[in-house]
Amino acid sequence: MRLYLDEHVPVSVAPALAAHGVDCLTTLQAHNLGLSDEDQLAFAAENGRAFVTFNRKDFISLARQWQDQGRSHAGLILSRELPVPELLRRFRRFLQRHQSDDLTNQVLWLTQ
Repeated sequence: MRLYLDEHVPVSVAPALAAHGVDCLTTLQAHNLGLSDEDQLAFAAENGRAFVTFNRKDFISLARQWQDQGRSHAGLILSRELPVPELLRRFRRFLQRHQSDDLTNQVLWLTQ
């Protein structure tokens, strides 16, 4: 699974997920801090990475816009802001369920 983490997701999440075999790129690593939501999702799509964000409201709306326009993204993974240990626990469970799934155009949630 290839992920792109929004700038509000703690950068410490990336190496922790990498330890579980996840190819993780942060907005900081990509030099994309401050880009618009549209540009962040476009970058993720162009690079075949599911986008991980806490910005649920704006990205659900953006995913709907893209769907209406016939545009495709590599997946959108949404979560509310959580402490890093809880976020990682939820990611581990998410990965067990979705490791081999094609996330194209899917909007998924990190749940308890």
